[in-house]
Amino acid sequence: MTSRVVDFYCHEGTDAQGRTVLDMIAMTDSELESHHDIIQWMFPLHETSSVNPDCPLVDEHSAHVLRENIDARQRMHEMITRFGRFLGFELEEEGQFIPDPSLESNRENWHSPMNHNHLRITRVIRSMRLFGFEKEAQAFFDAVSKSAIESQCATERTLAYWKQALEDPVFASIR
Repeated sequence: MTSRVVDFYCHEGTDAQGRTVLDMIAMTDSELESHHDIIQWMFPLHETSSVNPDCPLVDEHSAHVLRENIDARQRMHEMITRFGRFLGFELEEEGQFIPDPSLESNRENWHSPMNHNHLRITRVIRSMRLFGFEKEAQAFFDAVSKSAIESQCATERTLAYWKQALEDPVFASIR
């Protein structure tokens, strides 16, 4: 039997609301901002979410499957690209996230102190690593950290959580 996270990413599985990976990628920025039960499906972790305890979990076996499955990797790449745009960044072919002037207003989604998207960023960094996207996780961390420091929207503690999500062992707790 496949895990829910493998089914979701590899076999067109759905979340509790019947949404697929492709449905989530197609969501508007407003939908991404207002639906608080999707980020745990878009960027699954190895730890249970207090916000969405029904979300799928990534264990070592499913992480291996997700890293090796071409469909899962493509879908995660699309999720990364979509979430980057939600935050105001474009993912270049070289794997760098650059601020996109046409998405300047998207930075309002997270450029405020104690914003819930700061928690999402922590999740995204670690989930990228669980899927084997180490280089992209580093580039994402670099881009959001630089932007957060410039806008003064993140506390030192928030920046430390992002760094922990990037540098600690991939299955270490991020709480």
